[in-house]
Amino acid sequence: MKATHFLFCVNCYNERNVTVDFIEISVQNIAGEAAEAVSDLFNRYGHGGAVIEAFPPHFDKVTVRTVIPNHDEYRRREIEALLALIGQALPSGLPEPHFQLVGESDWASSWKEHFHVVRIGRRFVIKPSWRDYTPTGDDVVIEIDPGLAFGSGLHPTTQLCLKIFEDMSLAGQSVFDVGTGSGILAIAALKLGAGPVRAIDIDDVAVRVAGENFTRNGFSPLPNLSPQGGEDVTIETAVGSAADRGGRQWQIVVANILAYILIQLMVDLAAAVVPGGQLILSGMIAEQENEVTAAAQAYGLSVIDRHTEEDWVALVVGRD
Repeated sequence: MKATHFLFCVNCYNERNVTVDFIEISVQNIAGEAAEAVSDLFNRYGHGGAVIEAFPPHFDKVTVRTVIPNHDEYRRREIEALLALIGQALPSGLPEPHFQLVGESDWASSWKEHFHVVRIGRRFVIKPSWRDYTPTGDDVVIEIDPGLAFGSGLHPTTQLCLKIFEDMSLAGQSVFDVGTGSGILAIAALKLGAGPVRAIDIDDVAVRVAGENFTRNGFSPLPNLSPQGGEDVTIETAVGSAADRGGRQWQIVVANILAYILIQLMVDLAAAVVPGGQLILSGMIAEQENEVTAAAQAYGLSVIDRHTEEDWVALVVGRD
C-alpha cells in the first residue's frame, strides 16, 4: 500500500459552514476476498459498520465505505495500518483508500445518489425508498432505506440469498434471519408468504433500521418476543446473535455474514434449525467454502445445494 494523502482536522467546517462530524473512508472497485476483508475491517472499526455499494448490472465490483469521528486520529491510523496489511496479504493488493471530510447529514444522504431500482432474479425488485417504481406482472417489490452506515442489500451475497428464496417454498415457513442488517432478507421471506419471521442483529441501530423497513413494506414488527408470543406473530425483532433464537427452532435459518463469523456461530446456527429444516449460509468466497462446509458438517449439517456469483458462494445445508 502506498502512502495515503489525507486531510485531517478537528472541528473543521466545510464550504457551507456546516460542522464536519465524520471522515469517510472508502476503498473503490474491489471484489471477492478484497471486498470481504475491507468490509470486515470497516465493520469492526467504522462508525456503525460498512456500506457496500454494488453497481448494476453485474455487481462484479463494489466500493466499501465507512466513517469515523473526525477527531479520532488513533482509529484513523489504525485503519490505515490494517488496510496496508490487507493490501500486502492479497495477491493483487488494494487500491489506495479515499478519505473525505463529511458531515453526518452529508454521509447519511450522499451515498443515496448511487442506488437505483434494481431487479434481482426473476421477481424481486429492490426499490430504494427515495426512488419511484411501478410494479409489473408478478414483481415482488422490496422498499429499502438502509439508513446511516448500512448497505442497500445489493451485494452479491444478498443476491444469492434472494435467488435461493425464489426457488424455495416459503409459504407458511418459519424463518430466522441472523444478522438482518437493513432487513431485506426478512422482508423478502415475508413477501413470499413466510411467517413467523424473527430478525436479529448484534447492532441495535441495524435492528431499528430493519424495523423501519418492515413497517415501510407493510409489516408491523414486535420486539424480542418470548416463545409464548404465539405463532400468529408475523415478524419479531431483537438485538442479538444466532443463540438468541427466541426459544424455538426454525424451518429456515439464513445467515448472510462473513465466513469466519459463520464458522464461529455454526453451533448456534445448527441448533436453530428444526430437524428437516434448512440453513442458508452466505457471505463466503470460494476459497473459504471448504472451511465453512467442514464447520457445518461438524454439527450434523450436510450440503443440499450450492450457488455462486462471481467469487461468492452460498450454501444450503440441512440437518442429517
